[in-house]
Amino acid sequence: MMTIWAECIVSAAHRFAQYDLHGHTYTVRVSVRESDDGFLNAESFRDELMRIRRGVDHRCLNDVLVTPTMEELARWFAREVRKEGFDVTEVQIIRPEGVGCRLTLA
Repeated sequence: MMTIWAECIVSAAHRFAQYDLHGHTYTVRVSVRESDDGFLNAESFRDELMRIRRGVDHRCLNDVLVTPTMEELARWFAREVRKEGFDVTEVQIIRPEGVGCRLTLA
């Protein structure tokens, strides 16, 4: 099995009861499985990922996600990329402070 991945940068704000409104820059890496014909154009996939990211980039995550965490951001990307017909295998969210999360899908 071959997977292809693409990355994008998302800058977004969020707030929690214990924290005021603040922002983060996230690197989002999405991996997808090649189709049955064995071909997936990585550049086309990256272009699609860049289009999808507009739903959260420079936004307040509280307006998009029920729980505005990086874990929910990973789930959001998995859903949105799957809607476009890609077989998502993994989504990683990485913050420059040295923390992140990885959502692994079957």
